[in-house]
Amino acid sequence: MSGLDFFTTANAWASAAGAEHHAPSIGEVVFPAINFIIYAAVLYYFALPAVRSFLRSRREDVVSTMAQAAAKKQQAEALASEYRSKLGAVDQETRSIQTSFRAAGEMEKSKMLREAQVLATKLREDARFLADQEVKMARQKIREEMARQAEATARELVQRNISATDQGRLAQDFIQSLGQAR
Repeated sequence: MSGLDFFTTANAWASAAGAEHHAPSIGEVVFPAINFIIYAAVLYYFALPAVRSFLRSRREDVVSTMAQAAAKKQQAEALASEYRSKLGAVDQETRSIQTSFRAAGEMEKSKMLREAQVLATKLREDARFLADQEVKMARQKIREEMARQAEATARELVQRNISATDQGRLAQDFIQSLGQAR
């Protein structure tokens, strides 16, 4: 069956449904067929390459977008893995920091205790030194006071017990001792 027979038969069936039966003219069959063939050729030669080009570029865009998405997914998974490992290490690092702070605190505590002991020893030595100085000063004052009292008592005794003749003789002895000392 040729293309023309097909169109004629299709047209006949279509008109068989209607009341009239007339055979289509050649112009009614051939011109629309030629028109369809020209339309199909225009589509095939002009529209089909543009559609193919569009579909190729669209496919390339989709493929590149999928590749970029896959790369970003890998980066995100690597980053998530890195953060998971960092989170796992945070507990260990926290314990390490706590241990180092405790050790530093203990060292500072022992240092402060040593410094306090040194300071206490120095304060004791200074207190002893000051106490010794106070004792020396008190002894000196006591000696001075005893010397004054002894002098006052001796003066009083001398004034009471020395007569004018004793005074003359003492003055003579003193003058002689000065003369001999020269």
